[in-house]
Amino acid sequence: MELPKLTSWRLSLCAAAFFLVVSASSAQVAITHVTVIDGSGRAQQPEQTIVIEKGRIAAIGPDALVKPPSHAQIIDGLGKFLIPGLWDMHVHLAGVSADPAWSKQVLLPLLLAYGITGVRDMGGDLQILVSWRREIESGTLLGPRIIASGPWLAEGGKKTSEQFPVANSDEARSAVRELKRRGADFIKVISLPSREAFFAVADEAKRENLPYAGHLPIEISALEASNVGIHSIEHLYYSAFALSCSSKEEELRKRLIERGKRGEASVWNEILFEAEATYDPEKANALWGALKKNATYVTPTLASLDITAHPEDQSAQNPLLAFVPPQLAKEWRDSLGNDELKKRAGSLWRVAANDWKLTAEMRHAGVPLLAGSDSLDPFVFPGDSLHRELAELVRDGFTPAEALRTATLGAAEFLGRASELGSIEKGKIADLVLLDANPLEDIGNTRRISAVIRSGKYLDRAALDKLLRDARSAAAAVQ
Repeated sequence: MELPKLTSWRLSLCAAAFFLVVSASSAQVAITHVTVIDGSGRAQQPEQTIVIEKGRIAAIGPDALVKPPSHAQIIDGLGKFLIPGLWDMHVHLAGVSADPAWSKQVLLPLLLAYGITGVRDMGGDLQILVSWRREIESGTLLGPRIIASGPWLAEGGKKTSEQFPVANSDEARSAVRELKRRGADFIKVISLPSREAFFAVADEAKRENLPYAGHLPIEISALEASNVGIHSIEHLYYSAFALSCSSKEEELRKRLIERGKRGEASVWNEILFEAEATYDPEKANALWGALKKNATYVTPTLASLDITAHPEDQSAQNPLLAFVPPQLAKEWRDSLGNDELKKRAGSLWRVAANDWKLTAEMRHAGVPLLAGSDSLDPFVFPGDSLHRELAELVRDGFTPAEALRTATLGAAEFLGRASELGSIEKGKIADLVLLDANPLEDIGNTRRISAVIRSGKYLDRAALDKLLRDARSAAAAVQ
């Protein structure tokens, strides 16, 4: 996406109000002569007309059969391609590197400008995220839909807005109940003190009818987690997926736990290298079958890992750094000269290659997969990184249609909202992206955004450029 020139920062609320006024100028919107890629996997449908009313798709069909209402705002879609709005299923909007003091004004407009109409926040300030969601849903703030876990469960550390430490099974159960009361959509696990604590989370989440997802603690295999109902497993590398496919899993897992307790930091990659060398195809196939049967989704986050494994590919002059507050951008630039990072990256790329292999196998086996960016890891730019993730999936053997599904209908199915989101069908919510080129011919064309439609509100290229200018100015203004 081409970056606009810097202009003065205006508060996001004023920008939201402006766009609400613009979109409200017509009660209906009709896009004519457009090619529809509806997200269902069906062939693209050329020369279609879409009528949008009250935030939903009121009619869809061939131009010859669907006539736009006389008072509708008419958008000529000739030569353009319409896809469902994109979901980034692993972000951090109000925690980790994203400080709520600035992220509301920077990240929300930035994501929307990149065609991302929904996100799953995987760890952050729950009170703030819920308040933003209320503003967005009421129409006073322009931004993507937000599904949030709030603070993740961890085995130690201080209790913060992004972390909820638990010391045992009872505390794990209590944390699940508390987070549900506070409005969490699901529970995020990043580490737990014992196997018993993990199974306690699984049981209590089931009692509370609350999904749980996250990293796999070292003590838990992917098969065990799937069999007790984890809804999604995040990352392959950080969840040590290779161990779950090794013929020496039990021995390697035991060694990893023991040496990890002694503080041997280098052991992680060493054990994963050995797990890769002892890969067992039959064991892996059995795991893929279980994940598919149990409807356990996996979010590979390939792009984030690739960026971390190849710091030499990053540039201190990357224009996207303009969308990162100056101090954070400086930290990222400084990290490029970090010898320890370079040393770690030297071994990480080999582990990363195995993640591509396992992801390709899961795709072939029919394991449900999600597209997630893990922004704001260093040089994992919000908005841009979701498009990069789609490209990585295609590089790994996915068809462009399969990659798109991980960020559209697949995400909606995961969230239990496929009846209203994720594909272009009559009656569904009008979260859509209008493209200037065909993403089925080149997945990179998802970046060629002509317009974004969010709950029926039509944001043309000029409106999206303004969102980008405001986001960049807000980032630059952070002290």
